[in-house]
Amino acid sequence: MNLERFLAERAGSWQELESLVARAGVGSRQLSPAEILRLGTLYRAAAADLALARRLYPMAAGTERLQGLVVRAHAAVYGRATRDQTAGEFFSRGLWRQIWGQRSNLAISAGVMVGAVVLGVVWALTDPASASGILPGGANVSVHTRGAFYGISVPARGGLAVQIFVNNIIVSMTAIGGGFTFGILTLYSLAYNGALLGVLGALEWRGGGFDQFVRLIVPHGLLELSCIALAGAGGMAIARALIDPGRRSRADALSSMVPALGALVLGVMVFLVVAGLTEGFITPWDLPTPAAVGLGVVLAGGFWTMVVVRGRPGPAAVPGRGEVAPAVALTAARTA
Repeated sequence: MNLERFLAERAGSWQELESLVARAGVGSRQLSPAEILRLGTLYRAAAADLALARRLYPMAAGTERLQGLVVRAHAAVYGRATRDQTAGEFFSRGLWRQIWGQRSNLAISAGVMVGAVVLGVVWALTDPASASGILPGGANVSVHTRGAFYGISVPARGGLAVQIFVNNIIVSMTAIGGGFTFGILTLYSLAYNGALLGVLGALEWRGGGFDQFVRLIVPHGLLELSCIALAGAGGMAIARALIDPGRRSRADALSSMVPALGALVLGVMVFLVVAGLTEGFITPWDLPTPAAVGLGVVLAGGFWTMVVVRGRPGPAAVPGRGEVAPAVALTAARTA
């Protein structure tokens, strides 16, 4: 094959590739899904043409131009995804998609907590004397007087709110960092805090103070428990990367989950703040029990609704800004 015929036969596909590369850029998302796949096909064909041109026409000017095109196309196909997601886009969808992506770990984390709550309730109802030993120092069963809970008056609950908020941050960070103990510390933290809640609730029920317990705990507690479960999911994700990294090294497995883990940590912090504000400013109002339960359900229910509605991708989801770069899609297509 002479040079003129080679150029005539292949020039059309090279021009099409050059047009797609110009529109795509590195990590850009200006192409439709079909064009992304077409870009990958044309790139592979151009790379094969370049190998042939280097062997048959190494000194031709067309070979140098083709090499430049292949280099640019390679950057578009395999370039690292850009992070041009705005804060609004992240909190409206990106955060929830990262949480949804950890749904299996989240299910395990929430399941451990719920199971521990049930066991704590059973323990406190069958052997309250020993179960009370799990309570933090200084905690007592409700004194059953209006405006008091564990002997703390309504005005003093602000200090209690700060203590519980700080404790929840410590618990959440322990649950996440516990992943580096292969999940042992994560599971312990989830189980202990779930059992503690179950024991407290059961003891208050036995002592006749369950109504006060609900008014103090539920408005912010359901959202706090959701945050702790989310933190546990982060710990479980780390543990999985360490225990079963697949064909990758543990370091690569951990580095690949940094975006998801960062989103989980940020989500935990943001929603703990919401729960803390509720605890500090609304819980001291001593709401009626139905209102307290309703507020807790609204806050936690809103969180889980966003996870499902905004996190779950649609049946024909198309990558958007800050999500899957053409490089990722093309790599998957190339290996399929």
